[in-house]
Amino acid sequence: MFVEELTKAVLESGNARTVLSRSAATALTVPATLHASLMARLDRLGSAVKEVAQVGAVFGREFSYELLAAVAQRNPTELNAALDQLLGAGLVFCRGTRPLATYLFKHALVQDAAYGTLLRPKRQELHKRVADVLEKRWPEITEAQPELLAHHSQEAGDWPGALDHWQKAGEAALTRAATREAVSHFASAIDCSRRLGDVSGGAERMARLHLAMANALMQAEGYRSEHLGKTLEDARIAAAKTASVELQCDVALSLAPFFYAAGRNQDYLTIAEEQLANCADLLPTAHLSGLWATKGIAHSNRGEEPLAAEALRKALDLLDRVGPSRRISFAGADQRVSAEAYLSETLIILGFFDAAVEEKERLMRNFDQLDKPFDLAWHLLVQCQLCALLGQYEQLLDNAQEIVEICERHGYTARRSSGIRWRGHARSQLGELDAGIDDVRESMVLWRAQGVVFHTPEKTCELCDLLLRAGRLEEASLMLDDVDTLVFDTDEASYLAECIRLRGQIAADSGDLAGAAHLFETAIATARRQQARFFELRATTQLAPVLARQGRVNDAETRLRSVIDAFETRYPVVDLIAAQRALDLLCQMRRKRLD
Repeated sequence: MFVEELTKAVLESGNARTVLSRSAATALTVPATLHASLMARLDRLGSAVKEVAQVGAVFGREFSYELLAAVAQRNPTELNAALDQLLGAGLVFCRGTRPLATYLFKHALVQDAAYGTLLRPKRQELHKRVADVLEKRWPEITEAQPELLAHHSQEAGDWPGALDHWQKAGEAALTRAATREAVSHFASAIDCSRRLGDVSGGAERMARLHLAMANALMQAEGYRSEHLGKTLEDARIAAAKTASVELQCDVALSLAPFFYAAGRNQDYLTIAEEQLANCADLLPTAHLSGLWATKGIAHSNRGEEPLAAEALRKALDLLDRVGPSRRISFAGADQRVSAEAYLSETLIILGFFDAAVEEKERLMRNFDQLDKPFDLAWHLLVQCQLCALLGQYEQLLDNAQEIVEICERHGYTARRSSGIRWRGHARSQLGELDAGIDDVRESMVLWRAQGVVFHTPEKTCELCDLLLRAGRLEEASLMLDDVDTLVFDTDEASYLAECIRLRGQIAADSGDLAGAAHLFETAIATARRQQARFFELRATTQLAPVLARQGRVNDAETRLRSVIDAFETRYPVVDLIAAQRALDLLCQMRRKRLD
């Protein structure tokens, strides 16, 4: 384009013959850069044509004839003549016929050159005209694309108008799950609000804008991005300057995932309990429910499952009195979806399998209300967990793949990691162990890239289980070492019993029966302390054959039977079936010894 524009500049200057007759050192008086060349060409077309090009450039690289005519304030004859000259000069292209025509600058540099010739007062005036025309004559456009009006208002120096429209644009982007767009729009709104200071609604509006951006960031970047941390801190500072108890609670709720991600669950419990103690009578029911739910999740992360279940049930009971339109968002999702998801997981760990399935059915009853992709992905994760529990691996694979597709479509990194994890679990159970390992490893890489603590031990245990099935003991051992390092100096303990159990399995597979028995006993003691009966079942099931190999068949049988008999369920739980098979084998061994 550079050579083409310089050639046209020489030809349009009318002095090509003179140029050719002069010496190389003094002849060529054409502009030295492409940008200057384009500006010179516009100047030679005349002021009227240049002004039309400038108005078009204010719209962007593409603009409609109708919009141009409404803003340019020229009679049709002059406007048409100017456009014809721009077309003839090859600076714009035309699609369609007037008045329905659309024009496109030949290159973005042409638009930049036309826009760059506008002095600031004139530029602001034109942007103001565009904003006014769009709002009055094309409200359907501004309704569908509030960011368009926001841009022109901002460029016009109308900071209050720009603030309102950027905020609407961010909310609209979140509604259609365009999370990165939402982050950008909320950032622009925050910039406008800073310029206005107290005039814009002061600290309260600034806090709400930061909270909105935090919600978008959780979906787009996960729970421990630096950007999220800074945004939440800004929200906290702004909210503290207001008298709004509800707003301060909103900040507390938004801080929860960030604290979980850092393994600072007790710190968050202090915040939540302070809110409940001081503000419970002043808060809407949805906010109270949110505090109980976030409190429950923090307890779960600490391995305090009974306290977690109690708090999450309290949250859902409160939420039964709140209509869908009054619910609030938590960690980027509808608060009911997140609370039910964590309660289901907690009930499984506690060994209340039937209650967990009932929670799944409760969630299914609300399935039709889920119109946001992020909520749907989270709902499907609950389905995955229960399919794995009940051995429904084909359904698990379908659900996991749907999660991955939703997350790839909308850019949900953290949720995509979870979908890939469950896809790997399904594949490993359907005869594709190596593919399953690859999937779960990829899930781990994605999750660990966010630097988060919570759920990392759980995902590591999943991968280690598969590695041990493949006989890759050293890899599994290194993975567990990594988790120990990660959770050091944190209060993350939800999968502590499972990590110890897996070390016991490594010892057993390495032939160290005494070491294995000690580790399995430690895992059982840990699970009992946490009342995690599901983990106790797993550890006892693996301890039993070790005891048998040590000649303690009766002890192994008695202990395993006692654990199995403690469960009451109508469902074919995979781990109970495995435990029963191990018990049957022990019974056969005992009978053979008697014979």
